[in-house]
Amino acid sequence: MRTAFATLVVAGTVAFASTPARAEEGPASNEVVAARSQVEAALVQMRATSFRVRDQLRTARKRGTPPQIACVDEALSRSDVALRRARELGDEATAAYGRNEVGEARAVLRRLAEMKEMQRAAAATATSCTPSTVVLQTPTNTTTVRLEISTSIAPAP
Repeated sequence: MRTAFATLVVAGTVAFASTPARAEEGPASNEVVAARSQVEAALVQMRATSFRVRDQLRTARKRGTPPQIACVDEALSRSDVALRRARELGDEATAAYGRNEVGEARAVLRRLAEMKEMQRAAAATATSCTPSTVVLQTPTNTTTVRLEISTSIAPAP
């Protein structure tokens, strides 16, 4: 359910964030529009990853051992830090484009990609620490046991 929601949010964000550039604005404005779309898409994906790791922590708290819980908790902390830093970097990139510092903006976008990769690594760690789901088999055929005590047996003294 959350994956479908995240996909819908990404599609909506890309559709609304990518406005067509005017011909007189030139290729630099196309880069700004593409950068905004890239930042928004990265943030949406990172939020979805953070939600997934948070769900894994809930699962670990229910069924995991203390080391598993600690491992997933630490991975969630790294994931959230990466997301927070990515938001800051997105703002920095937008401001750099606003100041017409294209080189600086591109460098910030590279750091944003690094934050996204750091979060992906943290999520992979969380996945490896999360206890696997236990699938209980439900019996398809049931057996009924009936116990009848014979009256001919002598009662215990």
